[in-house]
Amino acid sequence: MANHDPNTENHSPEEALVQLGMMVTGAVQKLSQGIWFLFRGIFRMLWYMLRQIGRLFRFIRKLFRQRANERRRARISVMHDVHQARRNGKAPNAFQIAMGYLFSEHSLLRTGFNYILPAVSIIFLASVIHYGTGLQYALSVSVGGEELGIIRNENEFRNAEEEVSKRISMTGQDVDVNFSPVYTLRVISEEEKYITAHAIADKLLISSHNELVSAYGIYIDGEFIGAIQDRDDIQNRISALLDEYKSTLDKSITEVYCAKDIEYRSGVYLKETLETPENFISILQSSDKTDVQYTVQENESLQKISAKYHMTVEELQEQNPDVEEIPETGTVLNIRAKERYMPIAYSTTMEVTSSINYSSIKVQTSSLPIGTEKVISEGIRGERVTQMKITYVDGAEQSREVLSTIVTKEPIPEQIGVGTYFAQPASVTTTLEGNGMFGWPVNGGRISDHFGGERNHKGLDIAAPTGTEVYAAAAGKVILAGW
Repeated sequence: MANHDPNTENHSPEEALVQLGMMVTGAVQKLSQGIWFLFRGIFRMLWYMLRQIGRLFRFIRKLFRQRANERRRARISVMHDVHQARRNGKAPNAFQIAMGYLFSEHSLLRTGFNYILPAVSIIFLASVIHYGTGLQYALSVSVGGEELGIIRNENEFRNAEEEVSKRISMTGQDVDVNFSPVYTLRVISEEEKYITAHAIADKLLISSHNELVSAYGIYIDGEFIGAIQDRDDIQNRISALLDEYKSTLDKSITEVYCAKDIEYRSGVYLKETLETPENFISILQSSDKTDVQYTVQENESLQKISAKYHMTVEELQEQNPDVEEIPETGTVLNIRAKERYMPIAYSTTMEVTSSINYSSIKVQTSSLPIGTEKVISEGIRGERVTQMKITYVDGAEQSREVLSTIVTKEPIPEQIGVGTYFAQPASVTTTLEGNGMFGWPVNGGRISDHFGGERNHKGLDIAAPTGTEVYAAAAGKVILAGW
């Protein structure tokens, strides 16, 4: 008997419409139930909220009724006291009646006081907190009872002490700077500004009662060099020095600048530190001895190192007598070199062409016996052009920076052929024709020992599983078989 599948049974159009109608009816019923449950949930939530609002309204109404009843009882009590006093021949005046309304047990004033006082207390507390958090506090510093200003932290004053020490040291005086500051925390207004360490130093110098002048202090990399009164004159003289130095360079050099940062600070300075423009330019062009410990980099010679510090190789060797002409990488040299107060720097760009090594890829070829490799296509190096920025300081190279690198020629990989040729005769009686090359004598196998080597091996050993057939590697006559 054949199996009957009701799902594959053919239905008439009428039956199909009936089934479709039943499906639609079921879907509508489920949708209606879902909508009903949704609206019922919303209705219950609204009903619960209305009930809670009603309870709150009834509570407030009850509270006000209680207060109204208390005021009515207070009024009745006052009127009762008035009538009682009249019976006794002591009628109260209007003031006594008013006091009774205001200060009796259930009076209007006491009732209002009970409601208003908590609200006023909360508002007052919030106002105090808002006012307190809106205040700005800062650290005030004073010396000798005189306030110098407000600072962000105590380091500002210590920096000011160092600044004063620098200005005084230029005069040759050995002064121990210690001003015994007093710090206090106070409220500041929005108009008050923080004072800088430089401004504090000015005030400290003014309080020292030394002979002072208003001038511009010149600082080179943060070090105080001296003071001048005409800043524009000094700037023009420095520009002239740079232009003169630039005229000695190649015309391709477009920018020449001071290698150190020169800063001009307006303030008060000791009169002894004031310099004329001529003397100040002489100071900038002079040199100072600097002790340096230098670590030798890779492929650096004494000549290259000495050029960096503007000294001769002989001077460098005198300071390091045990160091060879080309010292080892990592060697530490003790150098006492001259360093100008205002070294002059310039930069130039150059293009360097370098090669790119090629890679190697292996390809299988049947032109080589299996187990052998041979270069079948030589690799070709690529080329790239690197644009570099070279910075010189007083004529000696200091640094190199790579600006861009462009590959102008891609490298071509080297191809190494891996042999796949396998000479296998059709039968043991087949003669292989010699072609100057040996065929692989087994099907599979591996090289277990190469020809030559340290042992001067006289052959090429091939390992294969026991029972593997061995064929002649080339046409010929077997004259010896053995081990």
